Amino acid sequence: MGLFGRSGREDDGGYEDNAALTGVGGYEPADTPGFPAAGYGTGSPVSGQPAAEPAAEPERGPWSAHGEKSGGTPWYAEDPAVTGHAPRAEPQRIRPPTRLKRRPSRALWILVAVIALGVAAMNFFNAAHHRPASPSTPSRGLVTFRPEPHVVVPAVVDGWSSVAARDGSFAYDVPPSWTPEPGVVHGWDGTATSPGMLLSTTASVGRGYCGSDGRRGGSGVTTEDGGDAEAAARKAVGDLIGSAYDPGAKVTYAPAQDATVQLDGSTRPARVVLADVTQDDIGACTQKHVTVGALALATTTQSVVLLAYTDDTTSRADVVRLLWSYRGVPAADRSTTTPPPTTR
Repeated sequence: MGLFGRSGREDDGGYEDNAALTGVGGYEPADTPGFPAAGYGTGSPVSGQPAAEPAAEPERGPWSAHGEKSGGTPWYAEDPAVTGHAPRAEPQRIRPPTRLKRRPSRALWILVAVIALGVAAMNFFNAAHHRPASPSTPSRGLVTFRPEPHVVVPAVVDGWSSVAARDGSFAYDVPPSWTPEPGVVHGWDGTATSPGMLLSTTASVGRGYCGSDGRRGGSGVTTEDGGDAEAAARKAVGDLIGSAYDPGAKVTYAPAQDATVQLDGSTRPARVVLADVTQDDIGACTQKHVTVGALALATTTQSVVLLAYTDDTTSRADVVRLLWSYRGVPAADRSTTTPPPTTR
């Protein structure tokens, strides 16, 4: 039997006979063409019987006249009349079986697609069934705000509220309609036509007027260079008017007034400057008449200035009283309090 998987064609291997051979050892000698009985049977020296008449020469079929089959094989080597059996089949090369490549049928692909779609649909409906009713974003929990402690000082004007510095070293009072905002800094940015101004330790009135950032009036503390209190007060008033109101507004200054400030157990001189502002613009948010005032307390090189501005919802007299309430606060009159926490 030949070997599977051998490449090339060879003449000495890779085949098997399809018919069994007679003779000793499974083969028949091919070198005794004159002795068809191989030395046995009638006519042989062993049998002692005369040899029979030669039979008529059978038809040689496909063999040539020279007694050879094509390919050089003697005719009598495969003649059935001589060999006594059917002609030996030609050896055939046994080839290794060819592995057939089978493609999946269309029905199989359709079955796979149907199963995949079914699994996807099942996952979708399960996800929709178990989806929470609330949004996926985690809800924000409540946050508690704990305000910092701050210094509180008593008001000196009956019924009014005090606005104290962070350390309580000075304070002033505002009318009941005003809101103290000591931790807020507010003001106006400077431009090419206005100087700008910032105020600290502030209060406000009428917040939300003509917009969330609007207000009817406010107050706060600033500083000016120089040791002239009246000049410092006038400059501060002019800068506020130029920053907050219409450039074409009419400004009328009243004569400066003397004032005093209680500071460190002593009375210090100060100056108060007031101005009336009239705006010609009659828009819905225009304040037609405004009072602006300043109290300045001078040192050698610098002046501390308290400013207040408001429309006619606060009287001029209350503006003057607000300015005159500016004072230093002794440590014995200060107390610290912590507002309660708020939860939002």
